[in-house]
Amino acid sequence: MFNSKNLKNKRVFLRADLNTKSTNGAIKNDHRLQAILPTIDELLKRGAKIILATHVDRPKKPTPELSTKNVLKWFEKRKYAIDFEPDFNKAHEKSLEKNNTILLLENMRFFPGEQSSDQKEQAKFCDQLAPLADLYVNDAFGLLHRNDTSITDLPKKFDTQNRTLGLLVKKELLILGNLLSNAQKPFLCIFGGGKVSTKIPLMRNLISKVDAIALCPAIVFTFLKVHNKPVGKSLVDEHALDDAQQIIKEAKKKNVSLLFPTDYLVSKNKIGNPLIVAQADNFPHDAIGVSIGPETAQHYTTKIKEAKTIFYNGLSGFHDQPESLQEIAKLFKAMNESKGTTIIAGGDSVAIAQQLGFDKNISHLSTGGGSVMAYLSGKELPGLVAFTQHT
Repeated sequence: MFNSKNLKNKRVFLRADLNTKSTNGAIKNDHRLQAILPTIDELLKRGAKIILATHVDRPKKPTPELSTKNVLKWFEKRKYAIDFEPDFNKAHEKSLEKNNTILLLENMRFFPGEQSSDQKEQAKFCDQLAPLADLYVNDAFGLLHRNDTSITDLPKKFDTQNRTLGLLVKKELLILGNLLSNAQKPFLCIFGGGKVSTKIPLMRNLISKVDAIALCPAIVFTFLKVHNKPVGKSLVDEHALDDAQQIIKEAKKKNVSLLFPTDYLVSKNKIGNPLIVAQADNFPHDAIGVSIGPETAQHYTTKIKEAKTIFYNGLSGFHDQPESLQEIAKLFKAMNESKGTTIIAGGDSVAIAQQLGFDKNISHLSTGGGSVMAYLSGKELPGLVAFTQHT
């Protein structure tokens, strides 16, 4: 970060992704907070004063539970000198104080200019933020696919030599770049979750690079619908059927194995009802597929053990229904024990892997879901545009 080793008394605007949920001030999962520490530590070591900015959730209006003030105790507990200032005028005064500390701003999304589509409002917001710092660092990997003003427009207020990407963003891009260009074979992708529309471009871009794609609920049901297989009341994206059919054809053409579950954990009539195991070829007409079944978990686990690169995205099951995660847990366990390169992307998936204790040996737990999907799909990331020629 920056050519000069000495950043003494330089004010650095650090745009981070500290989007963490808290209850009564207690952080539920600090994965993103931990991930930003290398960049913070490096800047502080070089004498910088950090102006720390982040968003939290998608607030419709400012509320105390979504204030960034809730992360103060987390930093203080780790002996960081940190101050919170929600007022930009006072923040500017504090930024000029000669001390090697962190100044935390309020939730960026509390301010209309952060996500406004009005260029004048965006410019006004930038004019409020830019005077707070001499240098700009974007280390909010999970926001690179977004058009938030502090991500896309604010860096352009700084000269090219005074703006750069942080250590976390560079690490994420390096790992994902290797996944696209240099993944060891066999290369296995495991996809679940309900957002078929985000997975289709990803599959299309990866299909010439992978050896197998293992499908899990709920996206698997859209692919099964193409073949008129029974899916009961499970989630199907009718708008994605043609795309799913093209993926099936392309996989066959490229000799890529599309793996389908042979059994499922299902709920009768509605989500939340007791789970039962249903065979794929005898799927109940009144059932909703929630996750893979034990037979499928065993089969997918075998594939994980055979693979040298495993990429997982899209959780099957629910946080508030632990029994729905029991089979997916077996996949995380197998990944954690794998000798190959293992990557888990997506906030829910990472959180469950950590909650279950199957994260210690995972090669990489990404801090981004949407950014990973966009990058691996070959899409341009708006948050990188200001840096593409100067990083």
